[in-house]
Amino acid sequence: MSLRRIKCGILTFLPLVVLFSCSSFAPSRPRIVPEDFFGISPDRSPLEREDFELLDRFGAVWIRTTIRWSNLEPQEGVWLFEGRDAYVEKTRAAGKKLVYILGFDSKWLYGDHREHRNLGERELPYFLKYVEQVAGHFRGKVAAYEIWNEPNWVFWKGSDRRFFTLAAAAVKKIRETDPNAVILAGSTSRFDRSFTRGMFKSGAMEYTDGFSIHPYGINPRDTMRQIDRLRKVLDEYGYSKPVWVTEVGYATGGISFVRLNRYPEYIVKTLSGLAAREVRNLIWYEFMDEFNQGEEPDHWNFEHFFGLIYPDRTLKPGAEAFMLTSRHLAGSEYRPELPLREGVSRRVTSLCFRKKDGTAILLLWQDGAGKRKLRLYFEGEAAAHRRSIYGGEDIPLPAKTVLEIGRDPVFITWTGEGVPRLEKYTR
Repeated sequence: MSLRRIKCGILTFLPLVVLFSCSSFAPSRPRIVPEDFFGISPDRSPLEREDFELLDRFGAVWIRTTIRWSNLEPQEGVWLFEGRDAYVEKTRAAGKKLVYILGFDSKWLYGDHREHRNLGERELPYFLKYVEQVAGHFRGKVAAYEIWNEPNWVFWKGSDRRFFTLAAAAVKKIRETDPNAVILAGSTSRFDRSFTRGMFKSGAMEYTDGFSIHPYGINPRDTMRQIDRLRKVLDEYGYSKPVWVTEVGYATGGISFVRLNRYPEYIVKTLSGLAAREVRNLIWYEFMDEFNQGEEPDHWNFEHFFGLIYPDRTLKPGAEAFMLTSRHLAGSEYRPELPLREGVSRRVTSLCFRKKDGTAILLLWQDGAGKRKLRLYFEGEAAAHRRSIYGGEDIPLPAKTVLEIGRDPVFITWTGEGVPRLEKYTR
């Protein structure tokens, strides 16, 4: 993430807002949501026991962090693995799967002792040595590697063509060194059609296991639109391997932000929308805010406000929504044919998921302002409850009920074989 990226991105997003209401939020094809679908970036956390306990409550199986070349090899030929070894062992002991970002450069490469992040023909062999050292040292211990971070934005300073060469070489080096590791490339800031096609035309994606993207948006519909557009490009190249969302989230402070009272809404919509799509993995950015509530030195920097918790481990609004949603979505099946709809406006989004244990969830909301009433009932036996995404009480629902639908997701769970039916409400 970078403040510059968000500032520039705001200007790009705004003209597109009016387009989002024209696209469907709910995909038309069923899919199985992996048991290990969810992850969280925990870079601000010391990852103590209580942090891992919280990550478990969030349903986070994956964690993602950078193994910086400059920290690992501060001088040519001097490799400092001790701290990284401890990190890997700690996360493995906690049952987490690790995505390591490989990237950036070391100052000793250049006469001016500065990071250039523009590795050319002279520097590439040194970078590949770093890649080989990491993949060899952690063979069988690190689950996945991601080549660089957002090379289509501020983290790479060179030409796209030069990066494509680096990515292709790094992917081959990892495959040779640790054949069983998952290799991800792309790592784009938002959907970037030109950069994505360049990765394929150059051959950089040939030996990869997934295309990674950071679909930051002004709202969940924007995020879904980016994934749908990316999938179309991947299909153009016959790339059937999955999309990995290795960063996504929303700032709750800064120049442009999601207000805390809407954070739960955005979280539920983003998690459920991505779970319903052909996405292998979702890693939320991020675990912890920079400062406790009320202790921020300023309210302008977006980077302070992406967390689900504060540094004192108190939960931000939205944390309960994340826990509730991840618990019910992981390992479920998205059922696009449900609920059965009759006379229901296209402005109403409905997403239905069912787990093997018989538990099912139904999420309902309306796009835009205003509210409408809908009748919900179950054909067959079902014990249904309405759950608050704000951490409130669990309310039992009768077999037939009238719901008021607005922009906040209505979160309904039920057990039994009953089939939900949604109808336009008329007195």
